[in-house]
Amino acid sequence: MKNVMKFSGLGVLFLVLVLLYLRYDKTGYYYGVECSFYNKNMPYGLTPKINFDYPQSFCLLDEDGFELVGIGFRYKQSSFRIKNFLGYAYNDTSVLLKCTDSLNNIKYLVSYETGYNRNKGHPDISFKDIDNDEYNKIKDNYQCIENDEEKANTIRFIKFLYIVGILLLLFIIVRKLLRFT
Repeated sequence: MKNVMKFSGLGVLFLVLVLLYLRYDKTGYYYGVECSFYNKNMPYGLTPKINFDYPQSFCLLDEDGFELVGIGFRYKQSSFRIKNFLGYAYNDTSVLLKCTDSLNNIKYLVSYETGYNRNKGHPDISFKDIDNDEYNKIKDNYQCIENDEEKANTIRFIKFLYIVGILLLLFIIVRKLLRFT
């Protein structure tokens, strides 16, 4: 009876760790941390991604895995080149970007459809400048994510700890099962 209680306690702990891992997997998606089980579809098939190489940089990938938005990008209808990617916001139909130019002025870009379709069916998009007033008018219609590299690193580390805990518990459970039979 005592062994059954220990075994069921380990099983419950295992399930709790798995659920916590899945929660951080979902949270990490928005900060560009690679996610194993959560695949939220942003408009136009975009995916957030953080490059952990030095220097760390944040970007948005298109549906083919190519960088669509990132440091050094300039768009046809924008007047600057992106120096830092500060955050993004999205809703069902568009994406809003917050970034800085070479003089560290905060700039905003909004997505628009170019009229062409991509191979996988999503419309081709680009970005155009919007001013501060227009940004303040429309920002409440979007889900906003600030680019926080420290938070992304923390989420990545916590996910690693949960994986180690899950594997360790799985090892202990299998070992107890082999001894139990």
